[in-house]
Amino acid sequence: MENWNRDFSPWEASAVFGKEGFAGQGLKTLRWLTEECVPHIDRTFGVKDREHWLMGYSLAGLFALWAAYESDVFSGIVCCSGSLWFPDWDHYVRNHVIQSKCSVYLSLGGKEEKAKNKVMAAVGDRTRAQEGLLQEDSMVESVVLEWNAGGHFADAGKRLAKGVKWMFGVKSGL
Repeated sequence: MENWNRDFSPWEASAVFGKEGFAGQGLKTLRWLTEECVPHIDRTFGVKDREHWLMGYSLAGLFALWAAYESDVFSGIVCCSGSLWFPDWDHYVRNHVIQSKCSVYLSLGGKEEKAKNKVMAAVGDRTRAQEGLLQEDSMVESVVLEWNAGGHFADAGKRLAKGVKWMFGVKSGL
């Protein structure tokens, strides 16, 4: 993506840290994924009947989770250190449901909810609440929230890999 705050934000929002706000162009990114990228992958690699998983870290994690509420293309979501502190996310998820049968892996670093920025510090409570809502959503086949050591930037690659490993286990029945 060319601009993280523009391309992964589901709606416009003011800056929470720094000066750059969120342009809310996530729908454009989602359309590209579902109308161009996924069909291209399906045609090119013959995976049309296979499951599509979407994963992301930080704002991309929020985007991945939001995509499951907006599209029926994804059967697995990995949301690591998701920016669930995003303005009005808590209101959005209370009024929406996942669009297709889906498994969801959530993870967060234990220090993330201790951020000095009060908006960002809400991430722990919002992530716990998200887990609860997903457990009650009839479209969600399985959900887990895994806590990790460290803050937001600790072991991003390892956290994503743990999400993929969990998803393989859930989807293969192991």
